[in-house]
This record gives sequence, structure tokens and C-alpha cells, in this order.
Amino acid sequence: MFPLSAAQQIVWLQQQVLPESRAYHATAVVEFHGEFDPVVIRRCIADAVGRHDAFRIRMCDTDSGIPAQEVVADISVEVSQYDLRDADDPAVRRGELLRGQVSTAFDLRTAPLVRWMLLHLADGHWQLVMTEHHLVHDGRSTVIFLGDVLDQYAAEMSGGDHVPEAAPSYEEYVAHTGSDEYRARVAADVAWWAERLDGARFSIDFPTLGTRRSALFDHRGGQFRQVLSAPLMDQVRDVAQESGHTVFATLLAVYSELCRRHSGQDELVIGMPLANRPVEFEHTVGMMVGAVPLRLAIDPLAPGSDLAEEAMTAVFDAIDHESAPIQDLVTALKRSSKGLGNPLFNIMFAMHDAPCPPVKIPGLSVNMEIAVSAGSTKFDLSVVVMPDKVLQADHGDHGYELVWEYSTQMFGPEDVETLATGFETLLRAYVARPSAPIGTLAPAVAARPARDARDKDEEFGAAEVAPRAGDAPATDAGTPSGSLWLQAFRHILERDDIDEDTDFFQAGGYSLLVPLLVAHYETLAGRRTPPSLVFEFSLPRELEAATAAMAGR
Repeated sequence: MFPLSAAQQIVWLQQQVLPESRAYHATAVVEFHGEFDPVVIRRCIADAVGRHDAFRIRMCDTDSGIPAQEVVADISVEVSQYDLRDADDPAVRRGELLRGQVSTAFDLRTAPLVRWMLLHLADGHWQLVMTEHHLVHDGRSTVIFLGDVLDQYAAEMSGGDHVPEAAPSYEEYVAHTGSDEYRARVAADVAWWAERLDGARFSIDFPTLGTRRSALFDHRGGQFRQVLSAPLMDQVRDVAQESGHTVFATLLAVYSELCRRHSGQDELVIGMPLANRPVEFEHTVGMMVGAVPLRLAIDPLAPGSDLAEEAMTAVFDAIDHESAPIQDLVTALKRSSKGLGNPLFNIMFAMHDAPCPPVKIPGLSVNMEIAVSAGSTKFDLSVVVMPDKVLQADHGDHGYELVWEYSTQMFGPEDVETLATGFETLLRAYVARPSAPIGTLAPAVAARPARDARDKDEEFGAAEVAPRAGDAPATDAGTPSGSLWLQAFRHILERDDIDEDTDFFQAGGYSLLVPLLVAHYETLAGRRTPPSLVFEFSLPRELEAATAAMAGR
């Protein structure tokens, strides 16, 4: 057995607190047109699983509250297959099967934490659906694994030899992150971010869109997919090249201006995922990706190209300091994560830059859809940019796709379509006049007057949780000062000055300490307690009442 990586710990915690959430299920659909052999693809999948240890990982219980993991030597790889050619409505039946594939929970203690499904939609038209739990993969790993599968498939179908890309195992990666050298780098990066983010506002609120934020973020989500045409993206690339900027920095600048207009905030913290892969693990499959908080100041009177320059500088600085785990930054910045959302950012912007694996087989074409909706989201709003090379193996002139995932606690579909339309309008205005003041472009893209009933939270994840009907009431003043929850608080936080009315999160606790707190309480009390209880009742006095009420049911 070996420990979870820092990135895996975050995923595991969220899954424990909200086991019904599918926010950490990721699905890719590979589409085949032409002559296709399902028997060969099955064999290629099984062989690739044998080569990549992350796809044979299972979680193992420990006494610490956070599990370990182990690689299962031999597992049975099952690929279900459905022939929809004679279905009454193939599209409806495909949707049913896809929803089942995406939404079915994984048993985290049973490998593999991946499943596959083959759909025969029509003569010469097949789809391979792969769903992975984020504990064992990241976006780049999906492409690495599928590339390995498709390379072997191409070799077998053409009579050639498949030579897999040599790469260290995921277990070796986790060992690397525990080395003294790597931990020193992490400490330096955390210090850099702490200085960079000092005094920042860590949430972006859109007062004219959506609904009131819930105190306990529950990951329910929706998705909207937006296509940016090939001619528009040609213009974006031309303007970016002339200005010396990347396409991503250009898109991020426009997204930041969109957020400024709808939030009224001239300074924003926007999350951005980074591969976080040491060079020697570039071809390793496993969960390595991290997310960092980009801090951007927007002057609406400055040229849009200046904002793109600032965005590009912020991205490159972030890449230079990408090893800082979110939980370490939360501790360094003394941020509460009571609300279960990310306490450093609630808005995300990303680009999926790993290309669709090419398949060079005469008579067979391949393309890919990723980020298939699971009805869940990790953030209030997250936009992922999909370049044409990610969607099409031939890297043709197909434009870009933007995947807008949003919290249905916060937004409705019409709100997100408003944002997506505004983004494209601003982008077109920017490429037409990149030197114009960013705040003057497309003046129609502006926030409406704030709704009077809006309850705007200043700090994301730091709001007190209001009791709901049916919740256990707080105990009276006669609760013994030596309660088991109080003992657990003092033990985990290593503080003797904690009393029955001390808030766990305000006293220095954070999300990843919750499983340790619950595990210690269970040792003292001899009964199971859901981690979600601590996020709803964060005082020892409240927790004693809540657990007593549960025991009496």
C-alpha cells in the first residue's frame, strides 16, 4: 500500500462528504466511423490497463481517517456492448445507456475505478465510452491511456508492432512527491502564492444572475456547450500572434472582463488547472493535476491587449509555481473551507490542451467528446476550452468548443446562455479592436441592475450555516465540558483552549482535517458519523446534539 497524493486527498474528501455527487466522474466518448473491430479494441483496453497501474488502483481503509491505496496485480476488464441498430429510437436508448454509465457510483475499494462501454449505433458507426473516477486519472491521463489503446489497435489492425511509451508508474510518482526535494519545492511555491494572494477577495459573485448561494455547496450541476466557429478562432489566433500572446491568455482576458462586468469587481481570483507533472512523469497515467488561483486586476480603461498581457504573465507565473496543493494554500492563507466549495476560488477557466490521439488506419476516422455531463459540478461556474485538436484526431479546421459547467444552486440555463453569448460578443469585439479600452468593447454586454432580494456573500465558503427545519437543536448550557466532540477537536487541532462553542473551521480546521476529526470521534464514541455533519454543525455543542439525535432515531 502507499498513500494518496495531495490531489487524490481532495477528491477522496469530497466523495466522502457527498457520496451521491458525480462531480468527480469524468467521461470521454471516442467515435469511430468506418471498419471497426470490437474484439480487438477490447483486447487493447485490457492490455493498456495492465500497463498503467493507476487503472488498477483501489482504496484501502486505514486507522488515520484517510485511506491508502494499492495496485491490484490482476483484474478482470469488462467492456459492455450494446447493439442499437434495431432500437426503436437509437438516440434515446444511447442517452439512457450513457446516463447509466456516467451516474452509477464506483465502489472505491474495488478496482478498476474505470468502466467501458461499446455502442454499435449504425453500420460503420461505433462509440467507445470510458468513465473514470478522478481518483485515478486527470485529463491528460485520459488522452495518454486512450492514445495507448488506439496505438495498439492501429498496430494490430495493420499488422505492425505496438511499442508502448515507457513511463514510470503512478506509485513511483506518489513516492516522488514525498521526497525531501519535492517537499522543499512545495514549501517555496506555497510561500510564493501566500504573498501573491495576500489581501485578495476569494470569490466572484454575479448579483444580477442566478440565485442565492447555498451555505453547503452540493455539487448539483448543469452543462452548456458552446461552439466558436473556425473563422472566429482564426481571427483570435491572428490577433494573439500579432500581440505576442497565447490564445489561452486572450480567451482568459475576455472571460475576466465578462466576470468583471457581471460582478462589479475590478479584481478577480479565477481558478486554473495545471498539469503539475514533473518532466519524468509526462507519460504517466494517474491523478496529478492541481489548480491554482490566478489574481487579476482589471482596468476597464486600459487596452484589452494589456489585460491579455497581464493574463499571460499570471499564467506563466502560475506554471512556475504549480506544485502548491490547494490544501496547503488554504492553511497558509488561513481560509475556511466550511462550505465544501473551494475556499480560494469559485470560478474556473481552463483549456484542455491534450490532443485527440490520431489513428492512422485506412477507412477509419476517429473523433472524441470529453467532459460529458454527469449532472454535477465542482464550482459555481467552470469553463473548459476545447481546441479542435482535442476534438478531432485529424486536427482539422473545426473551431473550438467551450464547455460551461455551472452549479444549479446558483444559475439556471438561461443565465449561463447569457454569459456564453456575452463571451462570444466580447471576443468578437476584442479581435476587431484589441487596442481599445476593454471596458468600452461591446457595451451591450453589461450587468443588469442588481435584484433587491439578492443576498450576496462576501466570502465564499465562510458563511455561517443557518439551522434548517428538522435539524438537531443546539444543546443547552448544561452540556458537559468534556464531551467526546470537544476531546476530538482538541486532539486534532492540538489546542487546549477550545471549548464547546469553538467553531472548528475558525479555529484552524479545514476540509482535509474533517475525516481525521471524524475518525478520532468514532474511536472515542464507538459509532459511525458522516463527515458531512461537521460541515453543517461545526461546534462541539452542536455536534453533540446532532449525533445524539441521530443515535436516538
